[in-house]
Amino acid sequence: MSGKSGLGSQINGYFKRRWKDHFSKQYGVIRSVVDSVVLLYIGVPAMLIFGRSYYVLWENELPDWLQQLPYAVIPILLYFLIYIGGGLMTYQENADVLFLRQNGQWNKGLVLRGIVASIVTQALILGLVVIVLLPVLLRGYAMDGAEIWLLYAMITGIKAVAMLSENLIGIFTTRWRTALFQSLTQLALGGLFVTWSLMLHESSVASLLIILILLITAVWLGRIRTHTAGRFEAEIRLEESQKTRLTGMILSGAVSSPRKARTRPWIFRRSNPVLKSRRPENRVAEATLKSFYRGRELVVYIQFIGVGITAVAAPPFPANIIVFILLMFLLHYWLNGYRMYFMERDLIAMLPMSPELKLRSAAPSNRLLLLPGVVLISAGLGVSLFDAVWGIALAVPAAFVLFMPYLGKVLQR
Repeated sequence: MSGKSGLGSQINGYFKRRWKDHFSKQYGVIRSVVDSVVLLYIGVPAMLIFGRSYYVLWENELPDWLQQLPYAVIPILLYFLIYIGGGLMTYQENADVLFLRQNGQWNKGLVLRGIVASIVTQALILGLVVIVLLPVLLRGYAMDGAEIWLLYAMITGIKAVAMLSENLIGIFTTRWRTALFQSLTQLALGGLFVTWSLMLHESSVASLLIILILLITAVWLGRIRTHTAGRFEAEIRLEESQKTRLTGMILSGAVSSPRKARTRPWIFRRSNPVLKSRRPENRVAEATLKSFYRGRELVVYIQFIGVGITAVAAPPFPANIIVFILLMFLLHYWLNGYRMYFMERDLIAMLPMSPELKLRSAAPSNRLLLLPGVVLISAGLGVSLFDAVWGIALAVPAAFVLFMPYLGKVLQR
């Protein structure tokens, strides 16, 4: 008995070290893209907007679009979150192959703890999702506490079965068979969940029976997974896929496939003058503008404008004013940074450009770069403050007259 308890404590310590190493790596990945500036200008306003919106859902009357939203949207949304959520992790590594093959108890203990940790983690995440949806479930669809607990138990059971079955299918099958069996499993679980959700109000006994079946199925699949042998290479392949999932999501927007070389750009194809004045600083500003619009930064700029319009149109007054001001400073910080980066390029460094000319070109460069974003986001703010037509008619001229000359001067370097 003491030997088993000693072995269990050793496996626990080994698993805790692996668990801490994994989360420290994930934290490092997040820190690589989220610095203090992003947290200040995006994270804090997003949390304030979410907190205010969540408070409004509890205290005020629900919006019309939420009251008219069919209940079927909720189970579909929940299953979509189940589908895209994280998978099973057993914290195995390539270096363990010889040791774990020679020590079956260690392998079973490590896999079992990984299964439990994965299910608990997903249960906590899904619990937060249910908490976010509570005002809609309670006030919009008149669900009681028992039904919400059944819904939470159901999505947790579905997620546990989905994780275990997906992992086992990935271990025992390859290529098209893996995609086929995983698609059939997800389709069956999704059909079961959506059908059950639509019948939730009718029978609590049937709901408890389905949840019990899911629990038994999860235990059975977990037992199969802990006793899996001779498939270590496939287990490691799936494990590495889960470990690098967050890194892949973050790098997907930063690393893209090589672009085909084009003899002529899509925008400003003839390099016509943008400004009437041909002073040197205006020519530098035109070059900066054309370089920006011909590069990959344009896609990010369009995305920023779309998110910015939503961010100033959704929250109530005066929160939208605060968000608008923060977005303007963040936009200027980014575009001014691009201007300085453009000035340090090798081709620009070869030109006989004095520091005074670089400084004089900052204002027209910033105005040209900021113009589309400021005008469109200001239009979104005007629509949120007034009617659609009057909001655009008032906000766009105000952005031209009041804001653009100021933004061309602040934060220059």
